[in-house]
Amino acid sequence: MIDSKAVGNKINKLRVDNKLSQDQMAEKLFVTRQAISKWELGQALPSIDSLLQMSEIFKVSFENILCLDQKPEVDPDDLFNGHSRDFIIRSIFDNKIKVNLPEVFYQFSPSERMLLIQGVKNKRIKTDIQELKAHLTKGELALLEDGQRSLTKWKI
Repeated sequence: MIDSKAVGNKINKLRVDNKLSQDQMAEKLFVTRQAISKWELGQALPSIDSLLQMSEIFKVSFENILCLDQKPEVDPDDLFNGHSRDFIIRSIFDNKIKVNLPEVFYQFSPSERMLLIQGVKNKRIKTDIQELKAHLTKGELALLEDGQRSLTKWKI
């Protein structure tokens, strides 16, 4: 998965390092300044054509622009700093980044928390369930325990 926020930071750095304004870069790529701004803020990703043009302008590979050659580094105290929320959650599900879920659980929104609990229930996310329980609301705890009871019910 592509981390739109990391890509935005990379595009911004390349543009600034090459002493281009957003207007100048937009002119070179035949896009609007607003498109450049959205890319740099991680709100959108450039088209393949724009990626290839940027690759030529900045003399870097498109893999470099898309941060595909980098292992994501996350700060446990601020998981989402420099990363899109979707990227972090998918990376946890895909086991591409390691976090101590109970310690960072407070950083997730209520809907993200429910998604992560579902991942724990479905055994897609490995964590210390007893430690996680201490960080759950009553509703979240009920969702987790209901899943565990139904799984236990079917064991032979």
